[in-house]
Amino acid sequence: MSARDVIRKVRDVRLVRPDDPAYVAAMAEQALAHRRFGPKEEQSATYRASGRVESAVRRWLGERVELLAERVLIAEVLYEDERSYRPLYLELDAVQASGGVPRRVFEVKFTSNVVAIRRGFGQLARSVRLLGVRWAIDGAVVLVSADRGGLDPSDPHVQDLRFIASSDLAEEALPARALLRVALSDLAPFLSDDEHDLLQEARDEGDANVSARLERAARLDAGEILPRTERAPRPGATITFGDGGGEAGEEDSPFAVLRRLAGREPSPADEAS
Repeated sequence: MSARDVIRKVRDVRLVRPDDPAYVAAMAEQALAHRRFGPKEEQSATYRASGRVESAVRRWLGERVELLAERVLIAEVLYEDERSYRPLYLELDAVQASGGVPRRVFEVKFTSNVVAIRRGFGQLARSVRLLGVRWAIDGAVVLVSADRGGLDPSDPHVQDLRFIASSDLAEEALPARALLRVALSDLAPFLSDDEHDLLQEARDEGDANVSARLERAARLDAGEILPRTERAPRPGATITFGDGGGEAGEEDSPFAVLRRLAGREPSPADEAS
């Protein structure tokens, strides 16, 4: 991590709605600055489904706890080796409140990869640290498995995680590294038929990815020397535009307008959310 990435001080932390004019303007500026010409990158079904899953999880959570409409974190941050504060915008997947006061943040992951789940805890920790400048905050990663096998709790890579149930969300505090698993069937009431079909396509993709990883691991265990797996080229920039659709009327959302202004859809992130 470079000094440019290390935040030394944070001030003026606040939460706003995703349609806040300052946030929309900042995202429009970034989108135009980083627009890319030529053919659009092909997006995986998992990537295309991720925004729909996040939206469905928010609606599912909203039936169980108080959620804030204000889920975009805005702050001024001072990076290491810099002398002036810069604005920071961070769109959060969901923010639980108590009497209108933020108390818990959620990071939603739709994935079949344990590495992506663990990366989600790093993202969650950053959100908790920033919000913690102003409020007493804890958090949890919400996992919707992108494969039909689901996460194996006996996997040695998840032994440090604390599995919680939806009933635990009523507790005053959650354990560190809390993981809440939500079944796709629980989200069915919040998905359209087209979205349900997309998620089934994503799960086919997830099953294939899991099978490929298991096959590769077995061949390595057998002593076979395999070439390193090449990662897809990273996009030049990743812009957060909100939910990415999934609910009626979102085609005309500010984020859809920004995508049209930028002349392209946002590039897939290095990880699937």
